[in-house]
Amino acid sequence: MLSIDKYAYENRIVNWSPKLKALLWLVGITLAFQPVQWIKAVVLVAVAGITVYVTKVSVRRYLRWFYAILPFVILSIIGIVVTVASDKASLLWPLKVGSVYLGMAKVMLPQAGRVALQCMTAIVCTYWFALTTPFIQILQVLKAAHLPRMMIEVTMLMYRFIFIFVDAFEQIHRAQKLRCGYDSVGMTIHSSAVLAKMLFEQVIINYEMMTKALDAKLYDGEFYI
Repeated sequence: MLSIDKYAYENRIVNWSPKLKALLWLVGITLAFQPVQWIKAVVLVAVAGITVYVTKVSVRRYLRWFYAILPFVILSIIGIVVTVASDKASLLWPLKVGSVYLGMAKVMLPQAGRVALQCMTAIVCTYWFALTTPFIQILQVLKAAHLPRMMIEVTMLMYRFIFIFVDAFEQIHRAQKLRCGYDSVGMTIHSSAVLAKMLFEQVIINYEMMTKALDAKLYDGEFYI
């Protein structure tokens, strides 16, 4: 069982109605996108604390789940604040490039902070929903919302393959670290290339295994959920 599935099936509120949990998640997302900043901060801290308590996950492990997301948030912030201007007074840490200056726009820093807080609040709320709701319950919510069958099936397959991919990544990366595969820059580059190759092969292998399993069960083109 994957770690997120484990917490989803063993948390303190696993028996709550999935529709209620979906409604609470929707409320959290709505609060994440409303304009009052202090409400976002309160929701962020409160939902993170509730998630740790309800799922019984350690704080360290919970924070580690943000490592893969933070680079995308940081890149989004950089895209907002970094700009080119002819007046260096409007920039923070200006760097002269030819006849213009490259730096962080002072006027955009508050906007970047708002976007970062908004993103992190939405992510924390989504983590709460994913860690407290087994995937079968998520499918029940999607069916209750009368979403197209094809969309539900694609969601199910994406969920399966994403977490198979994550699980394979963790196993391969752990094995490489135990063999000192990241002790130098050269070894890190080599290990990263091997990791990418093995992950691609693992995805193909899992796809073939799933195809054979479906053929053995006389799959007729429709998943019965």
